[in-house]
Amino acid sequence: MLNRMLGLATVAVLAFTAGHAGAASGLSPTFDACTGKAQGAIEQAACLSSEAERQDRRLNQAYKQLQGRLDSAGKARLVAAQRSWLQWRESEGALEAALYDSQPVDNLQQARNDAERLRVRADQLEAYLRLVG
Repeated sequence: MLNRMLGLATVAVLAFTAGHAGAASGLSPTFDACTGKAQGAIEQAACLSSEAERQDRRLNQAYKQLQGRLDSAGKARLVAAQRSWLQWRESEGALEAALYDSQPVDNLQQARNDAERLRVRADQLEAYLRLVG
């Protein structure tokens, strides 16, 4: 039981640190380079859209790899957890839509928040992959 708890604590630390290494923003270095060149909200939105796609690809790749390493019970738990995460992500987005104004800066913040949610989940799934070897 203690080993399991230590393993889960390690996953949490790895998930947190993995996403914060290498880029000032916490997102990818490619995103930082893009936003460094962006001139205006439209270009910033394009950077955010590309970053969300990048993080979503990471998430999907880690999810598929993790499925391949789990037994049937583990796969079922992963599917249930991912469905719950997707519902949470959607709920967070709906809450933010109600909280933020509809100004371009607010739309950019919502897009950034969603890219961050994708990054955190991808980091978490990648940490699980390291845990199961």
